Amino acid sequence: MYIMGITRQLSFDTLEKIMLDITKLKDGDRVKFADNTFACVTNYETDISNQCGTVVNFSKNDWDNPNTVSHVWIKLDIPNEHFDCDEWGNAVQFNLTDEMDGGTSVDYLKKARLI
Repeated sequence: MYIMGITRQLSFDTLEKIMLDITKLKDGDRVKFADNTFACVTNYETDISNQCGTVVNFSKNDWDNPNTVSHVWIKLDIPNEHFDCDEWGNAVQFNLTDEMDGGTSVDYLKKARLI
C-alpha cells in the first residue's frame, strides 16, 4: 500500500481493521462493493464491482442455534440483469457461514465498505 510517499506491506491485523465487520450489519445499512466483486447467480457469477446497495434482509437457518444468522441480502441500487426479477428482487444473497449452501461468498462482502 502506498501512503504519503511511504510504501509498506499491510499486516494481517491491518487488513482485518479495514475489512467490513459483517457481525455489525443491520437492516438499512448502505454498502459499496470493492473492485473485483462478483455475485453468485445459480451456477455462475456476475460482476457487481463498485456498486452500492442496502441491507434488506437476514435469515437464520440453523435449527440448533436459532440466533445464528446464515445469510444477508443486499439490494443493489442499479438494476442488475441477473438479480432484477421477481425471485431475487435485485438483491444479492451473501452466505455468512462456512458451508456454501447457496449465495455469494462472504469474502466479497468483507471487502465492501459502509457508506
